[in-house]
Amino acid sequence: MDWTMNLYDKDDGFKIFTLKEANALLPKIIEITEQTVMELEQIKQRLEVEKIVDEDEAYLHFESESNLILEEWAEHMVELGVYPKGYFTVDFKSPIPDTLFCWTYGEEKISHTHKIYQSFKDRIPINDENILGFEQSLN
Repeated sequence: MDWTMNLYDKDDGFKIFTLKEANALLPKIIEITEQTVMELEQIKQRLEVEKIVDEDEAYLHFESESNLILEEWAEHMVELGVYPKGYFTVDFKSPIPDTLFCWTYGEEKISHTHKIYQSFKDRIPINDENILGFEQSLN
């Protein structure tokens, strides 16, 4: 699936999540993300050993292996129906027009949102009862 095309279109194939559904999926997202972080730490440790022998080759190997691991993480996120937005941040299409629920690694629940034309730096805390109560799925 080419997840870089037509992001946020109504017919982009991504699920619309209520806040409750999105938070219910978080344990799986966190598990995959933590596994990915561990894999990256392991190849970083190998880099330290390998660069003693051949620093240039070690960095090339590290770059290609880390890119593959990060691409696999992004593919897992797409398979779960969420938009990978950098590493390790995901957006969930919400039932609220032009609005995404946003989560980043280290957060225990989805507590922020932003408009589809905004980025991570534009996130605002979810404190609107209308958003918190919007639990009817539109799928």
